[in-house]
Amino acid sequence: MIRLEPLTGRHERRGFESGVAALDLWLRQTALQHQAKGISRTFVAVPVDQAAVADFAAAGHADIGPESILGFYALASAFVLTQDLPTAVGKRLPRQVPVTRLARLAVRQALQGQGLGRLLLADALNRARGAAQSVGSAGVFVDAKDDEASRFYRRFGFQPCADQPLKLYLPIW
Repeated sequence: MIRLEPLTGRHERRGFESGVAALDLWLRQTALQHQAKGISRTFVAVPVDQAAVADFAAAGHADIGPESILGFYALASAFVLTQDLPTAVGKRLPRQVPVTRLARLAVRQALQGQGLGRLLLADALNRARGAAQSVGSAGVFVDAKDDEASRFYRRFGFQPCADQPLKLYLPIW
């Protein structure tokens, strides 16, 4: 019903609304620029084919077309100080460690609560692990936007960082 692919200029970014203005604006105005400059990589969920578009329309989502973005995430490389990691994790690592930053993750507001966020996160973690086998990364680091987002990431094993409950870390190894 959906496929995940790298963001390109053909994807319909203007119609995406997650309910978080900062995420929507970033997708519309910044994602492709960052991709072109090598700052981050954005991956989008789109309908797999015209039959999927018809299924979305039948389910009451007539505004979803073949290039509509249903959800997205962005990954970037980063370094974190071990003092900012969960205490138990930081003890075993050098002062700074390379990580993969889950920079953004959002789902179209009308589709939230249906498992697409979990699918996007799973794909992001798979890509992060694959990249870590080539370039090295101790784990995935994310800045949750609020307590609800923090709870979402915690359900998948992310641990809150020392004295910063909205910063979360998931070891890759």
